[in-house]
Amino acid sequence: MHKTIIKYSLLLFVGLILSNLASAQKMNNTLYLMQNVPQSNQLNPAIQPECKVFLGFPGLSSIYVNYANNGFTYNDIIKDGTGLQKDSLVVDINSFHDALQSTNTIVNQLDYTFFSLGIRAKKMFFTLDMSSKIDTRLGFDKGLISFLKNGNAGYMGRTANLGAIGLDGTAYNEVALGVSKQVTEKLTVGVKAKMLFGVANMHMDQSNLSVYTSESGDLVRLHSKQLMKVSMPLDVTQDADGYIDDIDVLDDDLDATFFSGTNNKGFAFDLGATYQFDEKTTFYASILDIGGIKWNDTYELSQDATFDWQGGDWSQSGNSNDPNYREIEDVMEDLTDSISDAFRFKDKAGSYSKALPTKIYLGGSYKLNERVNVGAVSRTEIYNGKLRPSLSLSANTRVIRNFSASVSYSMVNNSYNNVGAGIAAKLGPFQIYAVSDNILAMNPNTAKTANFRFGMNMMFGCRKKTVKKDVCKIQEDLILEHMEKVKEQNKKEMEE
Repeated sequence: MHKTIIKYSLLLFVGLILSNLASAQKMNNTLYLMQNVPQSNQLNPAIQPECKVFLGFPGLSSIYVNYANNGFTYNDIIKDGTGLQKDSLVVDINSFHDALQSTNTIVNQLDYTFFSLGIRAKKMFFTLDMSSKIDTRLGFDKGLISFLKNGNAGYMGRTANLGAIGLDGTAYNEVALGVSKQVTEKLTVGVKAKMLFGVANMHMDQSNLSVYTSESGDLVRLHSKQLMKVSMPLDVTQDADGYIDDIDVLDDDLDATFFSGTNNKGFAFDLGATYQFDEKTTFYASILDIGGIKWNDTYELSQDATFDWQGGDWSQSGNSNDPNYREIEDVMEDLTDSISDAFRFKDKAGSYSKALPTKIYLGGSYKLNERVNVGAVSRTEIYNGKLRPSLSLSANTRVIRNFSASVSYSMVNNSYNNVGAGIAAKLGPFQIYAVSDNILAMNPNTAKTANFRFGMNMMFGCRKKTVKKDVCKIQEDLILEHMEKVKEQNKKEMEE
């Protein structure tokens, strides 16, 4: 049974990679200021949940799915047909091309936290989270789509640089142990250490595509230079020259050791802080996933090849009575064989390290009254040396003690129509919550970002905090008030 589960988990990982090819950044901004939901501690280890003890409901602590891209939407690709095609949907390559950015990134993610625990000890709070995570990304330049759309007519006598293909997919398990401490009445700091167990990884380390067309147009020279690193249980068959003939996934190696990732270990940590500036204003800061995984039992698939396309020889395919007649299918097969021979990969095994995308959160909240506060959260992801920023504004309310709701507005992925919402309801010790940074994605036609998080917790020791009055402070205020009254009285007497 466990082997079947492992196999389907790997298929899900590969499926998310492929969905990117057919189909930015991860968002959690609305949850960040929903501090009555214990999982907000996963975004800032300094946030201390309200209750003394919380336990993520086994198997349903937190399930998070995310899709994002910084370029096109469904409506940019698929249009209603016109004329003879008015009853059909058609692909609009011009609209798709115009919607693209110079560099485009598409992201799919799945985070599954199957166990969470938190315990308060005076001014300290300890947490333990166990999760499985999948993160896949596809990147490509607009120039590639421009060339496919317009052809090579505009590049006669010169080279068209089609840019790079960025492909990155990681599946890993995580065990995170965190602790936070209230250092002063205003400042709380937190740290979380994460043991990482890599399951599978593939990423393009180098990529370049170009096409040269001669001035006369009788020669098209394709060049591809690629370097992909892979850590998965594979069976790679090579020919006598060291080129790869075939690649198969080894089902027999999909065992518990592979799924737990004990061959690929890593470490990361989170840092966080909260600062209560005054009775109404609080500031937040956190940095997540500083670290990475060392991948072993890997394959390095490299390619540096050039192919001169001069067309196929169809001269012997016109007359079937010709003794040298060749079927068109045979000509095409020879042509495709020559292309595949030129573009085969070579494999070189080794180990490599891969950093996790680091996230930086900065935020603040302001209490309007006892039931409502407003806030802002900035999130910046650092991925392959590039910064991917987002900004969210939110309003959070607690209608009654055991029910809270949030609404948010986010600017992310060159998209400005992201309206989010979150709710959390508690009945006895059970809490259920649901959060999305873009509820408008329920209509996927215009969405660039779509995510959803759902979970359940059991919470204990949630009695309302009592505010201890500072006797000295009260006496000081009374004395100052009395002195002001005396001052006013003396002023009036002098005027009389």
